[in-house]
Amino acid sequence: MTKLGKFVAAWVAVACGLGANGAETWRVSEIAFESRGATGADVELDVVFTQDGRTLRRPAFWDGGNVYRVRFALPTVGKWSWRTEAAGEKSLDGRKGEVEVKPYAGKLGIYCRGFVRPAAGAKHFEYADGTPFLYLGDTHWGFGREAEDDATNAAAHHVETVVKRRVEQGFTVWQSEPLGCSFDLTDGTIDEKDIPGFRIFDRAWRTVADAGLVHANAQFFFPSKMTPPLCSDEKALRRLTRYWVARYGAYPVMWTLGQEVDNDFYRGKPWGQKHWSAADNPYVKVAEFIRQFDAYRHPLTAHQENVWETAVTGYGEKRRESAFADTNVAARCGHDWWGAQWSPALNGPQSTEMLSDYWNDRRVAVNYEGRYCGLWALDFGARAQAWISYLSGFRGYGYGAADLWLFKSTYDMNKPSSNGVEVISIEMKHTPWRKALEFDSAKQMRFFRDYMDGLAWWKLVPDLGTGRCFSPDAATKGAAVAAVDGTRLALAYVFDRTGTATGRFTNLLVRTRYRLERFNPRTGERASLGDQLSDASGTLALPPRPDREDWVFRVYSV
Repeated sequence: MTKLGKFVAAWVAVACGLGANGAETWRVSEIAFESRGATGADVELDVVFTQDGRTLRRPAFWDGGNVYRVRFALPTVGKWSWRTEAAGEKSLDGRKGEVEVKPYAGKLGIYCRGFVRPAAGAKHFEYADGTPFLYLGDTHWGFGREAEDDATNAAAHHVETVVKRRVEQGFTVWQSEPLGCSFDLTDGTIDEKDIPGFRIFDRAWRTVADAGLVHANAQFFFPSKMTPPLCSDEKALRRLTRYWVARYGAYPVMWTLGQEVDNDFYRGKPWGQKHWSAADNPYVKVAEFIRQFDAYRHPLTAHQENVWETAVTGYGEKRRESAFADTNVAARCGHDWWGAQWSPALNGPQSTEMLSDYWNDRRVAVNYEGRYCGLWALDFGARAQAWISYLSGFRGYGYGAADLWLFKSTYDMNKPSSNGVEVISIEMKHTPWRKALEFDSAKQMRFFRDYMDGLAWWKLVPDLGTGRCFSPDAATKGAAVAAVDGTRLALAYVFDRTGTATGRFTNLLVRTRYRLERFNPRTGERASLGDQLSDASGTLALPPRPDREDWVFRVYSV
């Protein structure tokens, strides 16, 4: 090889982000291009990757000046060819090259098993290889402010610190919105002054991806800024969507569109917007554009309004149907999961009607937003939401903590709150993020994760208050949830804090020996309660709890 050839090869390796070892399966790599003519975000450059008849088309993004970049993650080993298509700029059109992809050499599940997707014909997520994926999210609506803080304060290392600790605590998903970014897309354009902010944001995205977390990400800005004429400007929405998918769509991602945009962002409410309704919801169009540009078909939802406003079908006179409930709309947009906003009752039964609305829909449902620890819950409330959600048919839970759910937030900070069981003081609400990172409830998410990993949680069918697998004692006031895996296994979470009553498993096999276990969700400790025999009606009574705290009971046939 000539000196010039060696120089070009070295440049391509750096430009591709491949390093000395080449590209790895499912990991983001990058190729940079320079335009000798037109520049800007309106120049549309696509890079088409092919291998053995398989094609993957990725849009490139403008990165300021005359530089364009394409980010891609290739799912199979071997040699991939690529070519550029840029009808509007000849200097970028018709370039060709090859990328040699090696197997991923690390141990992170998302790269060992491939990107997450809804499991076919089921109610849970799975990796590309079919392994079930347990969704346990941590909330960061002010992700832009976190990224900026990380970039400008060398001592903070905000995103790196939080990501590292959350992975240790068992979290699998990073839930974010780009609030606080130094780029501004509200005018529907991307220009030179936006690029530095995107580069800062890139670093935070890479940190999340390098830790193996799936990124449940909202697009562009807070929905109240979706104002005329942008909300009806399809060309501008297409431009923004294409750019966002180009810049971040090769990472392990789940699209969530925007905060509470499943209907009309509370139109008619004092805090709502006034420019669009469910019928002309601009986020439906954004979802269609994501579908157009996202070669990976990442899971997509619209972060929902509170379930007492909007669920799936509406299921009640005062509630509304989701703008994505119609199966034709869902298919056109690629909408394949529900990002619900539900705060479960902590002192009584749950809404059977609402839960059935989600369980009876074919799509995966995640309790995406509830009560955040340090704002509307303490450790019990934040912990309980995980157990209640999973045993009520949701296949995911979005945790959040003070000064992390919305970094440097002023929202609802200057008065105490109560959720019916806990009182959250003003002092608690002002807990700084480094201290909130170590809330007991966050550590207890590791106990939850480890426990669920020990059973086939994706097979659990919720009782939903029907008594078909569990009947709580009257003394619990209905503060219990349960789910069952056929007649082989039953699981109950009892969280009434007024006494020690429990309940009984029902509809088990008749006169069959079951092993009974008790689990402490606060400490992660298990206790065997020995073998028990179900009675002639298939019922097995549980002993009282050791105290008034929340406990998990499990029986399985032996």
